[in-house]
Amino acid sequence: MLWLAAILMVVAGIAHSYLGERGFLPRLLALPNLPLLRKDRGFTERVLRAVWHLASLYWWSASVILAIIASQPANPLRAIGLTLAAAIFLTGLACIYCGWRHPAIAIFLAASALTAYAVW
Repeated sequence: MLWLAAILMVVAGIAHSYLGERGFLPRLLALPNLPLLRKDRGFTERVLRAVWHLASLYWWSASVILAIIASQPANPLRAIGLTLAAAIFLTGLACIYCGWRHPAIAIFLAASALTAYAVW
């Protein structure tokens, strides 16, 4: 059952990202009256795209965690911790991609490193 749930989460993430790029995001980003963040259309588009795909990233992370639980490895906490560290790290990279000058970047990268170190 957990393997099927994991596969469904992978499929949901792929569908979410693909359909978002094909259907939802182009229409949203084409709006002439799109509220702009920092009065910058490029920044607004990067933020919307990153946030959209971060949902898929976290669904894929959930899929990996379900697979870890299903496979019952010798050290499941390490595997789950490293999965979470990777997801947090990628969230920090998404912030950098957006061009954010925000303390959250340092927080995400530090939390990722601390998580990986703690479970290693």
